[in-house]
This record gives sequence, C-alpha cells and structure tokens, in this order.
Amino acid sequence: MNKRRRSLELLWQLPLAAFILAGLTGFAYRMGLIGTDLWGLSLENIRHAHSHLMFFCWAVPLPMYFIIRKVDREIMDTGPNILMTRMALGSLFLGLASYPFFLFYGYRPVSLAGMDLPVSVILSGLVMLCWYGFMAGYWKERKYINSDLAMTFYDASLLMLFISSLGAWGVAAVQFAGLENPLFGKALTHFFLATFTEGWVVTVLLGVIYDHFKVELDNVIIAPGLLAGLIIFGAPLTFPYGISESLLTTQLLLAARLGGLMAAVGLSLNLYVIIRRSGLKLAWYWKLVLVFLALKVMAQLLASLLPSEFWMSAHGLRIFYLHLLLLGAFSFAMFCRLKRDNSRTRGLSAVAVSVVLVLISLLWLTPLWPSSLHATWQFYATAVTAVLPSLAAIYYFMQRKRTQVQ
Repeated sequence: MNKRRRSLELLWQLPLAAFILAGLTGFAYRMGLIGTDLWGLSLENIRHAHSHLMFFCWAVPLPMYFIIRKVDREIMDTGPNILMTRMALGSLFLGLASYPFFLFYGYRPVSLAGMDLPVSVILSGLVMLCWYGFMAGYWKERKYINSDLAMTFYDASLLMLFISSLGAWGVAAVQFAGLENPLFGKALTHFFLATFTEGWVVTVLLGVIYDHFKVELDNVIIAPGLLAGLIIFGAPLTFPYGISESLLTTQLLLAARLGGLMAAVGLSLNLYVIIRRSGLKLAWYWKLVLVFLALKVMAQLLASLLPSEFWMSAHGLRIFYLHLLLLGAFSFAMFCRLKRDNSRTRGLSAVAVSVVLVLISLLWLTPLWPSSLHATWQFYATAVTAVLPSLAAIYYFMQRKRTQVQ
C-alpha cells in the first residue's frame, strides 16, 4: 500500500474513531445530566467537545474523503490531487487536537509559556484554514471535470462550508470588537451552525448519494441549479431558529420561515429525483436514509408553518431535530457509503438499530411525547441509549476490517 493510499485510508478510519469518541462523550454528557459524577468536568465543556468533534472530525473530513475519491476517478490522466488529501488530514488532526482543550477548558484561555491563549479557538481557526486549502485543491482540478449531479452538489457543499466559516470568523470579530449587543454574537454563531448543518451537511450528503448511485444529468427532469439553489439560498436564512425568543424580531422569524420553506422544498425535490431514479429498488439501509431525510423535511416544513410558540421554547425538539439530521440521515448514510460491496450487513444493522433507539429516546424528551407517558426511568434510558451508536460503530469497524482482510 503506497503512502497516499494509506493517507486516504486514514481519512475514513480516523473519522470513524472520532465518531466513536464523540458518541462516548455524548454518553458522558447524558450521564452527567442525571447526576453522575464526571470528575468535576463542566457539562457545557463536555457538550462543546462532543459537538466540535462531530463537526470537525466526522461531518467534514469523511465527506472530503468521498469528494477526493470522486475527483481522483475523474482526473486519472492528470494524476492525484495531493493538496486535497493533505488539507483534509490537516483539518482532521487539528480537530482531534482541539478535543481535550474543549473538554477541559471550553472556550476559556489556557496558560501556556506564560501567556493565556484560547487554544480551542486557535485550533478551530486552523481547522477552517485547512478547509480553505482543501477548497483550493478542489477548484484547481474542478475545471478538468465534467459536471454531473454529484459534482454540482459537491460544488454547492464547499460553497456552504466557506459561507458557514465566515459566521465563525464573525463571532471572533464581534468578541474582539467588544460589541455589547448580544444579538450580533448569537446571530453569527447560529448563522455558522445553520449554514453548516442545513447547508454543508445536506448538500454534501446529497452529493455522496448521487455519486453512489451515479445519477446522470440526462436522467434528471428538474434543473440541477434549482435542486441545489433552493438549499443554498434557504439554509443560511434559517439561523434565527436558534436565537432565543427575547432577541428574535418579526423580520428574523419571517426570514427563518422563508429559508426553512425553501430548504425543505429543495430537499423534497431531491428526494423525488432519487426515488424516481431508483424506483425504490434500494437496499433496506438506503431506504432508511430516505426515511430520515423525509422526516427532516416534515419537521422543517412544520417549523416554517406552525406558530412559533409551539417549538421556540422546546429545547428537546431542537435536539431531536439535530440528531435526526446529523445522526440519522447524515451519519447513517456515511456508514452505508462506507459499506463494502457484497459484504454482510450485520454491522450496518447494528448501527441502524442504535440510531433508531437514540432517536426514540430523544423523542421522549419533546412535547410530541404525551405528558401522561412521562416517567423518571426515561431520563436514565436516554442516557444509557446514548452509548449504543459508539458500540455499534466499533462492531461495524471490526466487521469491515474482517471483510477487507478476506
């Protein structure tokens, strides 16, 4: 195995390890919520460590691995793009390096060499610089590649990743400038989160799906610009959904509703294209991915149409929605895509069961669950269930490596 092949292997193996670690961190957070002693660690810091590890070391580098493979297939005559691989690995290693600092210090400065430095923030900035390096490598080769639906969505996803990073830089700028209005910092933080989750995550996921099923433009009856454009323009507008009610204006809420409606319609059209292309002759695990995406569309449509009083103060609904997208649709699709052809699905079945159980356990904590059925044991069950995806991922990895050896 040559050096570059080993680097590419790391681009799916290390994100899988990060997924496992992030899941265990989420499990620790849930245990802390029910009163377990976590050796003095702050629950807020644990939550930051969990989310940043999932974002920096799972939700970005693993899709980059699939983008690199797609580009390599298309430019065989011009040779492999080393810059993309190195930048993806760089973002991955820096994301892993930031984990202990988020876990123990959060965003607080750390005393190093006589200076107080916000190490977690610095490492996060370096991660985003690696994203830019990856984009530079991608666009260097993009002009040699004919457009298909997968490349269209990979283009859109990297645009969304770039725009989301501007929100993160904006938060740092607001803090440096010392602006007193809390709306600026909150808005920019949620602009980053909304553009990342609703923009990057959704578009790159669709790109991976179209790439896997090799959907050609000739087979698509809807303009690719419309399929991607509704999500591109709608996703950033949804950022007000994360702002507290006390800071939310009528104009911001209207923008969020419009953006959510555009993004939901865009994703619905893409689901129609996928179903029309496959004729539902899909393996059960890809059908489950489509179910998760359909549920996400329904949730986003309801948020755009229902009175805000129903969901704005329901923190449990937001947590459930984020896990439906990030753990259900996105993460499970990544496991499906990593599955080797003609290999057994026992590991994938374990992941599917764990994901469904986690989503059910989070549903218990939302207003959608009848209050008459609430019980104390559900909080403990939710905490225990949080460890299942990590255990299932370990089993999945062992099964995949065993297949690879055979």
